[in-house]
Amino acid sequence: MIIIGFCNLKGGVGKTTACQNMAAALAKMGKRIAVVDMDPQSNLSAGFGLNLSPEDPQVFDLLTGRASWDDIMQTKEDVDVIPSSLSLVMAELNQEGPLSSDFVLRDALSKVDSDRYDYIFLDSPPQLGIFTRNVLAASKSIIVPMDGGFYSLVGLRLLSSALPVLSERLNPELHISGILMTNYNPRLSISREVHDEVKKSFADVLFESWIRPNVSIVEASSMGISILKHSPKSKGAQCYNEVAAELLRKMNDSADNTSDTAEEIVDVVVEIENDSDMHDKVSEPENDPNTESPESPKPPEPPKPIDVVVDPPDPPDIHTITDSRPYERRIKQDIIDMLPEKEKTYWVRMLNPVIDITRGQIDIHELRDDFEESDRDRYTFYVLNDEYNTLWPVMYPDQIIDPLRCVIKWDETGSAEVFM
Repeated sequence: MIIIGFCNLKGGVGKTTACQNMAAALAKMGKRIAVVDMDPQSNLSAGFGLNLSPEDPQVFDLLTGRASWDDIMQTKEDVDVIPSSLSLVMAELNQEGPLSSDFVLRDALSKVDSDRYDYIFLDSPPQLGIFTRNVLAASKSIIVPMDGGFYSLVGLRLLSSALPVLSERLNPELHISGILMTNYNPRLSISREVHDEVKKSFADVLFESWIRPNVSIVEASSMGISILKHSPKSKGAQCYNEVAAELLRKMNDSADNTSDTAEEIVDVVVEIENDSDMHDKVSEPENDPNTESPESPKPPEPPKPIDVVVDPPDPPDIHTITDSRPYERRIKQDIIDMLPEKEKTYWVRMLNPVIDITRGQIDIHELRDDFEESDRDRYTFYVLNDEYNTLWPVMYPDQIIDPLRCVIKWDETGSAEVFM
C-alpha cells in the first residue's frame, strides 16, 4: 500500500481536481484505491458528490477514534472516499484538542490493512497547518500539482525549501515523487516559462504528461463526478489516463493490467481524434511532443446530452432560513444567497439556531484588529471573498483581504456579527 499526499502551498492550482481524477483513473485501471479528504473546505468530498450533514461521520471521527474506516468510508466510482466537512475547522482551532498532534493521521492509517489498497491519496489544504503536516507525516511521497502561473511556482519553491526541515521533524522518507502541470497551456509564454523553470530544478520528478485546459473537467467537478465518468472520451479524460499510467511507471508498478491500460489509452486517443468535441479545442505549439496533429477547422457542434445519474433534488425549503424575525432572517438569508450552491445546506443549518445576529459595515483594518484581540476559544471568524468562494475560517489576520464580500464573527454562545 503506497500513501501519496497531494500538496501545494498555493491554492487554486488544481490540486484537489488532480487528486480526484487520478484516483478515478487508477480505479478504472483496476487499482484498489482510496482517498482521504484532509481539507476542511471539503472540495474533494464535493468532487465525488458527497455533501455531509453535521451528524454524518467524517475524517475527524477517524482521526479521533470515534469511528472506524468502514464506518466513514463511502465508495464513489470504485474509489473509497473518507470525506471531510467544515466541522473539521473547529478541531484545528482547538490547540489542546485531539488533533493537536502531527501524527494522528499516520496512526489512523496504520490500522488499515496494508493489503487492502494499492494506493491511498491524501488531499491537503493549501497552507502548512496541522492538516497538511499530518498529510506529510503519513505519506510515503507527495505529488505537487501546479498550474502555469507564477504564484504556483512560488508555492512549489516554498514547499521544496521547507521539505528538509519537515522530513527531519515529521517523516524521514518524505520526498517529492511528482510535479504535475495542471491547466497548462503551452501557447502562453508565462506557462512555458514556468514549465521551463520547473524543469531546470525538478526535471527528475516533473511529469512528462500534463493536464491541458479543458471545460469538461470543470463541468465534471461542478456535477460531483470525475472527468472519467462525465466525459470519458474527452481530452481531459485522456490527460488523466496518461498521468495515471505515468504514475504507475514512477512507482514501479508492474501489475499485469498496466500494459492493457496503455492499449486502452491508445484506443481512447484514436477515438478522440475521430470524434473531438467543442469543449476540448486547445491549440498546441508545433514540435511539442504532446501535440496532436492539427485538424482542419470544424463548425462547432451543440453539446451532446450527458447521461448522468444524479441524486434526487433537495427539498424546496432546504435553503430557507426559518427565523421568524424579519431583520435577523434578512441578514441570514443575505449570507446564504452569496454562497455557492453546495455550501447553502450546511450554512442554513449553522445559521438557523443563531439567536442574536447583527449587521455592520466592512472595515478591513478594524476587523484584523478585532481578530487579533478576540478570545479564540470563544470567537471564530469566517471570510467570504473572491479567493475562497465559500465561508473560510480565518487563521491569520492577512486572510482578511479584499475583495471582501462578507465576514462573520461567530460567537460560540449562539450569536454572530455579520459584516457586508
